[in-house]
Amino acid sequence: MAFYKTAKAPIVGVYQSSGKFSKLASQNDDITEQDSGNIKHALNILSKDVLKAVSRVYDLSDDINDYIFPVPRAVTADTPNNNGDNFSHEELMRFSAAHRCLVFQTFRNDPLHIEHAADDPKTARGYIADAHYVTSSRDDKHVLTVVAMDTTKDPPLAEGLLNGDVSTFSMGCICEAVRCSYSKCGKRATSDKDLCEHLMWHKMSRIDGELIFENCEGVEYQELSAVGNPADPKARTQALLKYAAKHASNNDVKTAFSVLSTLISPEDQHEVAKFFAANVGKLPEAMLRLADQIL
Repeated sequence: MAFYKTAKAPIVGVYQSSGKFSKLASQNDDITEQDSGNIKHALNILSKDVLKAVSRVYDLSDDINDYIFPVPRAVTADTPNNNGDNFSHEELMRFSAAHRCLVFQTFRNDPLHIEHAADDPKTARGYIADAHYVTSSRDDKHVLTVVAMDTTKDPPLAEGLLNGDVSTFSMGCICEAVRCSYSKCGKRATSDKDLCEHLMWHKMSRIDGELIFENCEGVEYQELSAVGNPADPKARTQALLKYAAKHASNNDVKTAFSVLSTLISPEDQHEVAKFFAANVGKLPEAMLRLADQIL
């Protein structure tokens, strides 16, 4: 029985198509000039054949000009994440016989979803075009993923990524086993019932001065998800409402509310969408602000 793991993945840059894929729309200090150059090079040689093949599986556009390219820092090696899961340098660089690649490369061609709702591949908003393992700093080895996000499938999400309202992704993976980090234990578990008492009751606390966490083994990365921005959880809701109010056709309204479905029930989503479809262009900014406060 495998363990399923998720963890926050901050977006360090968003690249936008501009003839060649070299325009950086937004960026923070976590990406170096060298990394940025490597990513631009990867985008310039991005395989259109792979895009066409992947687009059929994930129900995406096959036109590369419809995409923007967020770059999440998906995993930091040898540093327990916010959930107390650690991915060692050795594990990330391990050759996976099942996938014929290094473990960090299992990110490649995985889907981009919303809030880990990954059961249906055709709900993907994009896919992971590439993954790089950055080792320029001995104390900060990490995996950068280059995500191809289809702006036509989810315009509000694309807008949020470009303007910074959406600044956090979350990686999803499975692992065959976890091993206790405590030096006096080191027990390996392949299911929840096998967990030692340290991982069961003391994860991310300290025993004898040692931080207790899970070392993940047999890792396979499966997806990335756009998740709510914890700094301003209402920002995306307001952007969605504004987008819905400005688009008249039912198809546009349906697209606008595709991300809102992660916030309210399908029944409520349908009711709100019908209202916006019937009142396009008539809603004052004050009402949008009020809706933002309520939601």
